[in-house]
Amino acid sequence: MINGAAVGSGMDMALHCDIRIGCEKTRFIGYQQAGQIVENGGSYYLPKMVGLGRALEFAYTGALSAERAYEWGLLNHLVALEDLETTTRDLCDRIIAQPPLVQWTSKRIMRTANDTTLENTMVLTSNVAPILGMSEDATEARRAFVEKRKPVFKGQ
Repeated sequence: MINGAAVGSGMDMALHCDIRIGCEKTRFIGYQQAGQIVENGGSYYLPKMVGLGRALEFAYTGALSAERAYEWGLLNHLVALEDLETTTRDLCDRIIAQPPLVQWTSKRIMRTANDTTLENTMVLTSNVAPILGMSEDATEARRAFVEKRKPVFKGQ
C-alpha cells in the first residue's frame, strides 16, 4: 500500500514488493535531481516491470504520477484514498486464503522465469507440481472442497 511519495530507496522498497496498491497521493520519485541514479531494486526491477523505454523515461525525468504508474503496470491497483486500506486488506484476505506453499513456489518460479528461458521454466513447474500435489495443503484443499467448507492451510 503506497499512500504518498515513494522516494529513492522507498521506491526501491516498493518495487521489491510483489503487489503494489496506490491512490491519488501516490508518487514515485528518484534522486535524479540530487545527481543520483536509480539504485538497488529500481535499476533491476523497473525495466522488467514497465519496459526499458519507460524505465529510462523515469530515469531521465525522476518522477512518476499515480495514474502513469498504474498505466505502466507499476501499480496493480489505483484506488481512491478513502478505499486504499480496505482494498489492501481485502486483497490480503484473499491472498491468505490460498495455500502458502503454492504462493511461495509460484513466486520463486515467476521471479526465476524473468531471468531464464521458457524451457527452464517448464522444467521447474513440471518438477514442482507433483510435490505440491502431495502436500498436506493439497490434501486439505481437496478434502475441504468435498466437504464444502473453507480449507485450513498450514504451509505443509
